[in-house]
Amino acid sequence: MRRILHECENFKWIDLSHPSRDELEQLRQDFNLHPVLVQDCMDPVHLPKYEKVGNITFIIVRIYDSDSLPSSDSVQNLTRKIAIFIGPGFFITIHRLDPNVFGQMTEHCLFDMDKSLQNGNRMQHVMVKFINKCVRTYLIPLEKAEDDLDLFESNIFTSETNSMQFQKLHIVRRRISLIKRILIHSQDVIRNLSPASETANPVYQDLKESISSLVFMSDEFLEDATNILSLQISMASQKTNEVVRVLTIFSVFFMPLTFIVGVYGMNFQFMPELNQEFGYLYVWLLMIVVTVGIAYWFLKKGWIHLPKR
Repeated sequence: MRRILHECENFKWIDLSHPSRDELEQLRQDFNLHPVLVQDCMDPVHLPKYEKVGNITFIIVRIYDSDSLPSSDSVQNLTRKIAIFIGPGFFITIHRLDPNVFGQMTEHCLFDMDKSLQNGNRMQHVMVKFINKCVRTYLIPLEKAEDDLDLFESNIFTSETNSMQFQKLHIVRRRISLIKRILIHSQDVIRNLSPASETANPVYQDLKESISSLVFMSDEFLEDATNILSLQISMASQKTNEVVRVLTIFSVFFMPLTFIVGVYGMNFQFMPELNQEFGYLYVWLLMIVVTVGIAYWFLKKGWIHLPKR
């Protein structure tokens, strides 16, 4: 659906929602857009990019999809794409967003644009404000990721580590990693933008601060997620080592006893100890001494501890 969001002297904001191929082709002809750039509009997983062909600037931005599932960890499932064409007297947005969501994003930009009609840099002002709105949508999943990481960290010593926890933490880490990758691409786009005049510079600086802050947050949270995941893996390994240690202790106790029993379990005709009156008792005493000796050695090494009263 093609509609005009705002129109005034030497400026027109055209929005194309859920476009068909025919609508995109008509748009290309009306505004003399490059076919390759129009083709990029149809790629649902295209990462943010900046390209300038003649006097037309083409920008792709991606916003966080608030309706995405908690398990979404791909570009197409976690974000939505908005393509922007900026040329002489026109500002075009192409997307497949819900009209209400897009309306909330553009309302603030239109309001600011109306206040700055006398500045002569309407498109630059609107473009920077709109991209800033798109970038700031990632604050929602990053804050959610921060809460999830705090919960994982607080429960890591109080609950049993299981595969479900590993899976949830891994998904959070993948989402943060994906968001960081999109933000870094968006940061490259923003670096290529230049304010048309000094009056647009403050909003441009605000945009740069926003993207830098979000990249820093995503980098910090990604490091935290990696550290928590490594800690959980280390704790799981430690629990495995504890089990192996207990089994080793039991095996050390029973190995010499099994050897002794195995020796006297052999059916040889001439075994001197079989004719002794107290041979059975001697074997029991030998096994007790061996067991006590092994226990004493483990206690001395600190491998086992006596229960405290």
